[in-house]
Amino acid sequence: MRIDLAQLEFVDERLRDMALDAEKHFRMEFIVTSLYRIDDNGVHGSLPLRGLDFGCGSKLIGDTVVEYINSKWSYDKLRPEKVCCMCHDVGQGLHLHLQVHPNTERRL
Repeated sequence: MRIDLAQLEFVDERLRDMALDAEKHFRMEFIVTSLYRIDDNGVHGSLPLRGLDFGCGSKLIGDTVVEYINSKWSYDKLRPEKVCCMCHDVGQGLHLHLQVHPNTERRL
């Protein structure tokens, strides 16, 4: 199943822009493995949606995407240790986690 992320108005505009820009830059179609999660207290449970996951079969590719996204976006200038993208496995398989905050900005 494919979804047109650009048409999902419940997804934060910055998150949509971030994900679509990464697909365009890498000329690849990512597979969304998680969007909204009922009863989630974090970015996957907020509306507008501020978190999504892409499946990732390669740590090397994942780290390349992480570097690209985090070079283009700042999660929250008040908390520079936080990032917009990470590649990790928290027990459900390797994936790219993208997230935004109300203070997220595109870097110039």
